[in-house]
Amino acid sequence: MAGSSKQKKQLATTMSMYFAEAGWIVTPKEFSEDPNRPELIKMSTVRKIFGSWSIMIKFTQSFCPDLMKGLTEEKPKVEAPTPLEELQAKTADAEEEGDDGENI
Repeated sequence: MAGSSKQKKQLATTMSMYFAEAGWIVTPKEFSEDPNRPELIKMSTVRKIFGSWSIMIKFTQSFCPDLMKGLTEEKPKVEAPTPLEELQAKTADAEEEGDDGENI
């Protein structure tokens, strides 16, 4: 059974805010496992109101285009610091101790 228009609009608004905070459109599995997902919204709620995850994504993109504009379905890559950057950060901490050996 599909949800009412009011339920769809409310859920679409909530999900668009969730996707905007995440920075990308998460998969259903990642949504289910995410401890930061909106309260009281589970996969069963999405299926009950929209029928499927993909229909919810399409409706959310059309109902809240300003929040969903720059989001993609690919997770943004987080660049790990290079070993050189880590060494430079450690060296900067060592210089704060002082030249005469105090504050060690």
